[in-house]
Amino acid sequence: MFSWAVFAMAFVPSLGHGNLQFPPPWTNPGGWLANRTTLQCRIGCIEKFAFRGIYDHKPGCDCWWYTNGTRIPGEPTISDDSPLRTFFDDEDRSTKPWRAPGTSKFYPCGAFGGNPSGLGHKPLRPSLDAFFESLKVPQNGILRGGCGYGMDARDVDFPEVVTSTYKSGSVIETVWGISANHGGGYSYRLCKLPANGKADITEECFQKMPLRFEGTKQAIQFYNGTRVYFDGMKTSNGTFPPGSEWMRNPIPACKPHGEVSFSPECPDGTQFEPPVPGAFGFGVYRLDGVAGKWFFEWSIVDRVMLPPGLEPGQYVLGFRWDTEG
Repeated sequence: MFSWAVFAMAFVPSLGHGNLQFPPPWTNPGGWLANRTTLQCRIGCIEKFAFRGIYDHKPGCDCWWYTNGTRIPGEPTISDDSPLRTFFDDEDRSTKPWRAPGTSKFYPCGAFGGNPSGLGHKPLRPSLDAFFESLKVPQNGILRGGCGYGMDARDVDFPEVVTSTYKSGSVIETVWGISANHGGGYSYRLCKLPANGKADITEECFQKMPLRFEGTKQAIQFYNGTRVYFDGMKTSNGTFPPGSEWMRNPIPACKPHGEVSFSPECPDGTQFEPPVPGAFGFGVYRLDGVAGKWFFEWSIVDRVMLPPGLEPGQYVLGFRWDTEG
């Protein structure tokens, strides 16, 4: 058997927000929220669970660890007309991370706010309204969101980290949630914890051990615990590392462009057919012109296979979400 210090924060190489809820991530002290829906992105940023002393405000929030504004270095491997696409509009999305899964560069464990070098932003957003204003600030011709000067997650001493023990070769269940849906797809990976600890974790380490999904069956888990199963869509063609498996984000954003909306109902329709009734939308919306928040009342369930013959020890679980929006 082996154990890992589970790291499952939002590995989001664009402005999408979400997080793995189960197994519990580093940011979830004691695993107190587990896979509860609607509260998934409040992990680490409310009441006594906020990481006061690390930042000026309370931004340990699980959905705020990512890499912002990154692009693929070459040509797309997911074609314009591929059913793996998650946005079908007139915007050029050919350089977005999901168009060549796994090739864009990013911080392997995320950085709070996505822009650790600043990129013209203030150190932290004082309010959600200020966050929306920050989206309008271009840097090298690219609109960038999030906030600047946040810490690399590898350098943060997260309290009460939960470890999980699994048997080599077994199948495990994972649960993740979305607060800002930017489409794309995701992959699960393992990295053996370096001798000097998580500060030495690299993307190259994760690339050595991508995990495979057990078939294509996925589920939407609602707030009351009810699950509805459906067939997902995965690919190993044109991915990096070569042959690694990636699952399309099954939740369609709103038409026309999927951005923050004045309604969570997608009045113009969705980018593609929802997997189950009600499982669609962006997640963040503006009410009467004022920035607001609407959390999806469900999470996404997958089953992934651990490699047989793993050397016993501590491993880090990585959830990498390459977005298209």
